[in-house]
Amino acid sequence: MKAIIERTITPLIRSHLGRGRVIVIYGPRRVGKTTIARQILDEVPDNEQLYLNCDEMVTADALRPTSLAALEQVIGQAKRIVIDEAQRVENIGLTLKLLIDSHPELDIIATGSSSFDLAGKVKEPLTGRAYEFMLMPLSLAEVKQYFGYNDLQLQTILPRLLRLGSYPGIVLTDEARADEEIISLANNYVYKDSLELVELRQRQLLPRLLQALALQIGQEVSYHELGNTFGVKVETIERYITLLEMAFVVYRLSALTGTVKGNLSNRKRKVYFYDLGVRNALIQSLQPLDLRGDRDVLWENFCMNERMKHWQARDERVQRYYWRSLSHELDLVEVKNNTYSAYDFSLADKKLITPKFFLDTYPDTHATIIHTGNICEWI
Repeated sequence: MKAIIERTITPLIRSHLGRGRVIVIYGPRRVGKTTIARQILDEVPDNEQLYLNCDEMVTADALRPTSLAALEQVIGQAKRIVIDEAQRVENIGLTLKLLIDSHPELDIIATGSSSFDLAGKVKEPLTGRAYEFMLMPLSLAEVKQYFGYNDLQLQTILPRLLRLGSYPGIVLTDEARADEEIISLANNYVYKDSLELVELRQRQLLPRLLQALALQIGQEVSYHELGNTFGVKVETIERYITLLEMAFVVYRLSALTGTVKGNLSNRKRKVYFYDLGVRNALIQSLQPLDLRGDRDVLWENFCMNERMKHWQARDERVQRYYWRSLSHELDLVEVKNNTYSAYDFSLADKKLITPKFFLDTYPDTHATIIHTGNICEWI
């Protein structure tokens, strides 16, 4: 039997069933959305469940919202329905609206690997009719639970996670084959959705841009410099990064500046990868951690990811920024209920004094170093 890692978000999704709303699960390809959806589907009798794979053109066409009667024919007597890769369906938002408005007793779970498609098609028709969840690669907490590690054992797997990433299929693959698997995943799946929306004449730009971003994690990214490097307009760089973000390849972090109200500078961004194995494969750098010169930025990206997974598993919304002055930087500043928490990321424990200029602007904020010895407690 294929090994299944219980995801922290699964009980949260289950708790939202039976409320007369559609459940939408976003996330990268191969991260486990279908596995979760089918787990939940199998919790009802066979005659009450229906799985629809919209990668199949016939299925996608059948779910187009031509009429409620036609849709009712498709779902039959099912009470729990999974619509996988729902972004493939034309006007999927209207389809879901028709079904849930007419049959609020149904449990409908829609999954999608490209938020630019699915979100655009669902948000307006399903306003007030959907719960949205995002699934990321495995968290440290999920790895710990699956393998039964204590905190000390968990630290021994950190070098592998920093090198090969946290996709479920990679974590469950022995290390001898994992290198080959992450290269295949990066090449065949990672930016497939965003590539479909890129002009044919500029498709060669996307992998080059990804490699440039991979080499700049932990640094402020200049769209202007990237535009000059690739000979394209700044607007093109920004649009492509947006596509990569909405395809769950990278995400951006804004700078926190100004007054205690937290004004933002729109010109300052950092870019991180949702998965470090993908990042390393894209730049063909899968060497062991002790031979790498980018260990510190890998740790920074890893900690960013883990904290995001931490809050998502709790279904809590926290604003996240970085802060930088001419002489100091804080990797992460979280704002929750008007309370500020600051963090700096380092593989080794070290002394950190909260910068005075930061404290003058955001008083009563204590900065904490997150290192390998305390990350388990932090997440």
